[in-house]
Amino acid sequence: MRVPLQEGAQVFIDANIFLNVIFENPEFSDPSARFLEDIHHGIFHGTTSVLVLNEVLHRLLIAVVVNEVRISSRDAVAYLKSSPEYVRGAGKVWALIEDIRSMENRKVFGISEKTFIRSRSVMKDSGLMSNDALHVACMDEHAVDTIATYDRDFERVSRINVLKPGK
Repeated sequence: MRVPLQEGAQVFIDANIFLNVIFENPEFSDPSARFLEDIHHGIFHGTTSVLVLNEVLHRLLIAVVVNEVRISSRDAVAYLKSSPEYVRGAGKVWALIEDIRSMENRKVFGISEKTFIRSRSVMKDSGLMSNDALHVACMDEHAVDTIATYDRDFERVSRINVLKPGK
């Protein structure tokens, strides 16, 4: 469901919002960047989870190794596992994660066993995959009812509002 977002509202930020900006997605980069700027300036209060940050970190590591080493994304994980020095030296990735962590007006929630248990109900009710169900369970625990994402799967959860920046 799409409802106008009130100034000061809390919004859970999905990984694709950060990744659209970082990867300069032609369709979603600008509206995602404007949305993150609105959070940074206090128009909205951003929330996310350690799981989202981990998803961003993982995708960044894969993308950097694919680009720098010139291997397929399918081979990137095996390469990273066999090259711990590459992971240790991924300065560009660490800098991007620190940029996200240094944003003003955002909180990062943990994922507890209670969150995990709640996520199973979300999966059964909505058919979401496990990480997305964990996002919704985390939102439930912290009374956040809006998610910023371009992932249409969240539209199956009637109790949350899906905000697609720029749409």
